[in-house]
Amino acid sequence: MTDATAFVRSSWYVAASLDEVSGKLLARTILNEPIVIFRTLNGEVGALEDRCCHRGAPLSLGEAVADGIRCGYHGLEFGTSGICSFVPGQPNIPSRARVRSYPVAVKGDYVWIWMGDPATADTCSIIDYPVDDKVNWPRIHDVLHLKASYVMVLENLMDLSHLSYLHKNSIGSSSEDSANANMDVSRTPDGMRFLRIMRDADAPATWQKRYKIGAKVDRWSDFEYVAPCFIKQYSGGVRAGEYDQGVREGGHQVRTLHAITPETETSCFYFFNKADGYAKYEPADLVRTWASTTDVFKEDAFMLEQQQLRLKGYDTSKLVNIKSDVARVQMIRALQERIRRDQEQLASGQ
Repeated sequence: MTDATAFVRSSWYVAASLDEVSGKLLARTILNEPIVIFRTLNGEVGALEDRCCHRGAPLSLGEAVADGIRCGYHGLEFGTSGICSFVPGQPNIPSRARVRSYPVAVKGDYVWIWMGDPATADTCSIIDYPVDDKVNWPRIHDVLHLKASYVMVLENLMDLSHLSYLHKNSIGSSSEDSANANMDVSRTPDGMRFLRIMRDADAPATWQKRYKIGAKVDRWSDFEYVAPCFIKQYSGGVRAGEYDQGVREGGHQVRTLHAITPETETSCFYFFNKADGYAKYEPADLVRTWASTTDVFKEDAFMLEQQQLRLKGYDTSKLVNIKSDVARVQMIRALQERIRRDQEQLASGQ
């Protein structure tokens, strides 16, 4: 593990899904900072420090107005810039009457927030994944609030050997298949990547119910980690023997964005956005139930929260690495490098 108290500030994070800020003010702590995320009555999305500059009341207990937000305590109003625009009964507004404003952007299904220097916020660096194709790749998204470090969630996604144990009754293959998986790990400019292949493996029970590919499959997981907190997943399964023939269609196929937003040192928001590539083989009017995806991640969440409790105050340098940690170790190194670069930039004022 790495130091979970260190956060990268010069990065875009998922602040909320668009449906979370539809018609209401959302209070959310990100990187230990209380923030209110909202949409004005004119439709503009904003993110402000969730602390009124008058008496410190949470702005999230107020209401949206045409061009901003109104404090629910004494009625001060603030625009999305954070500057106070109205004080009841007082035409002259103090110049110090303002709260911090955060750069935000709407992209895909999310409101994204920049936690660093606003002058360095570049929307071109926002992750663009998965594909926006509602016909061939219909997608869903959800979020879990975990009482566990964001680093733990990243580590969980980097070591898929746990599928055979934690998810043995849903998406996991046999422990023998997992132990014999072929792993290819490499570094990338923005993090690292691994390709995990299980050939002639037992098909998960859920696969056998849905896909017509038999009880034995070739199964792959292509995960790209983009520091500090994102993983782009492309996973699938075809009939045994077909993977090396170049076959990728006809069976399980998903593209998922895992976006982990730190709340505090020991808690985070786990956003996941899953696109299903098998849907094009099914009737267009088929009603799909996506709850099983969230249920699987809830199994992870429970284990990670228990792990967080057991590691409180513990020297994690005593923990032992095993063979299946190869991708996790490279991910941690990439994250540490990203944290170091961010801290150096902040120190130099860049």
